Amino acid sequence: MYGSKLVGAIVPARNEEKFIAGVIDSMPGFVDRIYVVNDASTDKTLEIATAKAKLNNKVTIINREIRGGVGGAILSGHAQAMKDGMDVLGVMAG
Repeated sequence: MYGSKLVGAIVPARNEEKFIAGVIDSMPGFVDRIYVVNDASTDKTLEIATAKAKLNNKVTIINREIRGGVGGAILSGHAQAMKDGMDVLGVMAG
């Protein structure tokens, strides 16, 4: 939380198996929810992010089976974050 605001971070990710764990692990503590949006990756991005989500209840995985590009991934993250009642959203590249 930042003040009284719920903070979410949207992480669009396509073929980021080398970096996604570090991105999740380096998220600032005031972030309440991390939305990792797997954008039809063909590597182990989804597998790694899912393993991280099992260890960190702040992580929500959104899996896009059809590639929508970074814009589509960000929109998917925003849609879920709004449903979850986040007050502030940021984007951090996967």
